[in-house]
Amino acid sequence: MKQTIFTPEFAEVLRIHVQDNLPNYLNPTFNWREEAEKHDGLYETDLEKPDLSGMLAYADSKTSGDDYEAGKILFEAFKDLTPMQAAQSHFWQYLSHVDLYDYMRRRWNKIDEQDCDPNYIAEHWFYKQNRNWLEGLYWSFKNTVQTNEDGVLDYTYTKFLFREQNLRNRGIMPSATVFRNPEALKGVLRFCIEEMDKKDRGEDTVFDKYFEYRITAPKGVVQLVNKLAGVIEVSAYTSQDFYDFLVASRDIIKSQGDRKKEKKERDEAMAAAGIAPKKKKKHKKSKKHKRR
Repeated sequence: MKQTIFTPEFAEVLRIHVQDNLPNYLNPTFNWREEAEKHDGLYETDLEKPDLSGMLAYADSKTSGDDYEAGKILFEAFKDLTPMQAAQSHFWQYLSHVDLYDYMRRRWNKIDEQDCDPNYIAEHWFYKQNRNWLEGLYWSFKNTVQTNEDGVLDYTYTKFLFREQNLRNRGIMPSATVFRNPEALKGVLRFCIEEMDKKDRGEDTVFDKYFEYRITAPKGVVQLVNKLAGVIEVSAYTSQDFYDFLVASRDIIKSQGDRKKEKKERDEAMAAAGIAPKKKKKHKKSKKHKRR
């Protein structure tokens, strides 16, 4: 059986009208495939339709480990997608509304609440980090999996990415420079893995503390790569090049402290000394002149 997907036009209509379709989303038995058929919103691809039912076993816990297992099933089912096919949002929107609708509803089960916010649906079924949940799962694997000489897939980087959920969700995925460049992503992950291994061995590491902040800080791992791409052409960089750049930047990364904790410590020290913390000045909003 061939894989069917939404047409781009029908998928775009769904994206725009999440609010209008809210009663349908709140109905767990609503049939989105039939809805698409009514509007000529389906077409058949030349792909064989895979069995994705195994993903349901990993829908309820919401742990990073189960997200990894679900993503692995999805990736291996579609690992031969061309970049053009994998970049089609309507492909993933069909899966999230039809073939994997039960998985999506169980993974993001606030959709079963009658006061579910339409933004919750829009965020996970359509455009979280400019891609829906399934698309994000797929690309997290696609850009990190390595193929060994014997053809066996190596998931070392992928496992680390999912193990450190804050690294994935708050650090790497929001950065197009890193997430959409497999070489940059692998260089970053190799650096992070080696630094975390040093921590486990009790050796000097940039992640002795403040792991999340030293990933996302202005002079942290991700932002340094972003800034590098802003001043030189990195399209020819290999993962080794990105890794070497971060190794050379270890002192800069390690200099990044936890700003919230530092502020709290300063405030406590000032309070102990009887010094009131400075209040932020409120800036007056400028009045906008109305056009006559």
